[in-house]
Amino acid sequence: MQKTVVLFFITLCLCACQESAPLNGRVKIETIDGQARFTVAGEAYSIKGLSGSSYLKEAALIGANTIRTYDTTNLQSVLDSAHKFGLMVVAGIWLPKSNQKWLYENDEQTEKLSSELAAIGRKYSQHPALLSWCLGNELVFYNLYDLSFSRTYNILLDSLRLNDPNHPVGTAFANFGQKAALNFALKIKDLDYLIINTFGRLPELSEDMASLESLFSKPFLIGEFGENGPWETNWTSWGAPIEPKSSEKVEVLKKRFSELPKEHPQYLGALVFNWGWRQEQTHTWFNVFSEKGEKNALYYYLAEKYGHPQKGGAPLIGNLRIDGENEANQFWFETNDLHQASLEMDSIKRKKLNIKWSLRSEDWYFLKADTPPALPGLIQVSEDSRKISFKCPSKPGPYRLFVKVTDSLGNFASANLPFYVVQ
Repeated sequence: MQKTVVLFFITLCLCACQESAPLNGRVKIETIDGQARFTVAGEAYSIKGLSGSSYLKEAALIGANTIRTYDTTNLQSVLDSAHKFGLMVVAGIWLPKSNQKWLYENDEQTEKLSSELAAIGRKYSQHPALLSWCLGNELVFYNLYDLSFSRTYNILLDSLRLNDPNHPVGTAFANFGQKAALNFALKIKDLDYLIINTFGRLPELSEDMASLESLFSKPFLIGEFGENGPWETNWTSWGAPIEPKSSEKVEVLKKRFSELPKEHPQYLGALVFNWGWRQEQTHTWFNVFSEKGEKNALYYYLAEKYGHPQKGGAPLIGNLRIDGENEANQFWFETNDLHQASLEMDSIKRKKLNIKWSLRSEDWYFLKADTPPALPGLIQVSEDSRKISFKCPSKPGPYRLFVKVTDSLGNFASANLPFYVVQ
């Protein structure tokens, strides 16, 4: 039985791995001088990319030309604004993970979504700001014997492509995992390109792709890259990820740019993550902007990298310490204990710096939802706002001490340290 199934998959593979016919529309993916490229109205298009759909005016100011959305919420408005500022859009279409049977094993739901995608394709097929589609983000298609997802996905893919023949359609992988890549190679037909989200594993991407090159070779766009995610950084002994300071993230991003596989013949470009603000483990981890729209050092580095340097710069934090130490594994505290924290600045000459401290519960379950609120009444700021004393919460568990430094010109820097409170 297993041999029969494997032979069946191999037969599928021989069909799925054939290069799909070039699109006849406004945007194509073509090979120019041995290199895969997007072309727009016949002209080669070089990507200076940002992953996110906010702060579009600022994106244009720093020289970016491409952004990415993750769903179709307010897509008309995003596309219109992008066009106004001279940006193009990789438009995301949200799909549930591959194991969600309510969709992928439900003909009625499949037909409904297929009709919706047909309408979306028709509506935006002529929009001048649309570069391509991303049909699903990190769908986690790992089960080799699952045919329900692939059947449904192919129906949805056909529906979108038939109603918008003007734009390539891809899907996004978390890294280039072999299980997902093999499943797509065997079962999903006619994808024009891949979008690969990768952070700490970016240096190994070309090697990872080479392992399946004979089965699954497609043009690819780096859909997310930047500093290591919370899942791949150093952790405390109790399992809390240690976040770099905002200025340290600039150094990581510089290194990441040098690691992009620019010489790979299938490489289409890259989008820096995250252009905007979001909660992901903390409210500062992946953000170029604060909740209030202030800009950190990443903004100024990207402006330089994309050819439009901006005047000024963000404050720079030198060090954050608790009780004179910055090694988080030492921070096992007892409930209601008092401790001191201090901030060292690399740019203390800047006028009107405002320093704000907060103590919050750890986002222990990585919910990517609302930021845990600041716990009131536990911090006492000294006359020198770079120094505080704080009282540990009365409830045991993991916490973080955050500090945010802003200037009068709309810039900020951030740092935090995790600690654990025991009874």
